[in-house]
Amino acid sequence: MNKGDLLTSAYAADTIKPKKTGKEAECVEKKEGLLPIVTAVLGNVFWGFSFLFTRIALQETTPEIMLALRFIISFALMNVPLLLGRQKIALKGKKLLPLLGLVVSEPIVFFSESYGILHTNATFAGVMVAVAPIFAIALAALVLKEIPSRRQLLFCLMPIVGVIIMILAGNSLGVVTPLGVLFLLINCIGIGFYRLCNRWGGQIFTPFERTYMVLLSCTVVFPSSALLSVNGDVGLILSAAVNPRVILPVLALCLLCSIGANMLVNYAAGKMSVAKISAFASLITLCSTFAGVILLGEPFNAMSLLGTALIIIGVWQVSRPELTAEKNKKQGNG
Repeated sequence: MNKGDLLTSAYAADTIKPKKTGKEAECVEKKEGLLPIVTAVLGNVFWGFSFLFTRIALQETTPEIMLALRFIISFALMNVPLLLGRQKIALKGKKLLPLLGLVVSEPIVFFSESYGILHTNATFAGVMVAVAPIFAIALAALVLKEIPSRRQLLFCLMPIVGVIIMILAGNSLGVVTPLGVLFLLINCIGIGFYRLCNRWGGQIFTPFERTYMVLLSCTVVFPSSALLSVNGDVGLILSAAVNPRVILPVLALCLLCSIGANMLVNYAAGKMSVAKISAFASLITLCSTFAGVILLGEPFNAMSLLGTALIIIGVWQVSRPELTAEKNKKQGNG
């Protein structure tokens, strides 16, 4: 071996990194698998408390003005890391159809959610949103070919029964109106479509790109809607902006929900199936129920509790990974 070969070998020995052992690789794999779960949990908890903040703001202003303030501030904040060069938007050469689905569905989701809460309450709205995974799984089966099992189809009936019980209980308490239920059903369908597009777009766009474009679309739609609702009187919007009972919950919605929850769940959506990411939606119901009943003192009776339990159990069972498929794989390998 000549001198050049010796030098080459020495350089290679210094620069080639040793392979990770089995235990080290397993630890890395566990961390990578845990992170989407943690982000999905945090994001859905933040969304759960969004019903509380929305309900407080709507006691002082209209849905259009509240949404306009929320997304003007959120979009302004999203531009800070872009201007500082910490993030970038690169859409050239990418398939834009899933992103288009996101930017169309998100304004529909927020509009129907706000009016649904206005005509019901935070507790009922949060429980109704728990039905959204059923729509998400149905759309995923049609478009992404993620076919649900017979067990999942059977447990789809439980949330439907739960919603009917909740509507009947809400009517008896005088807090639920047919118009509110209609808006919340539209909200559930919109969320299902959003999750489908988010899963699809998660393979193409970064969490920041998806969140940025969604907030951009909302910033175009809702301020325009607010101006139309007040006949161009900007003073009414500015008066809401300086009202602490409006701007403080709106700031919480901006930071925790529009930016924080979107970024967290958008990351998780790129790592999980639609059914799996939908399983975390029950956290929204639990948090909104806690906020509505404990913090806002909203009415909640035994029938409401039964309906909530049926919805959560049904959605959890529908969203669980299919165990029989895993058993069949093991038997096949054996």
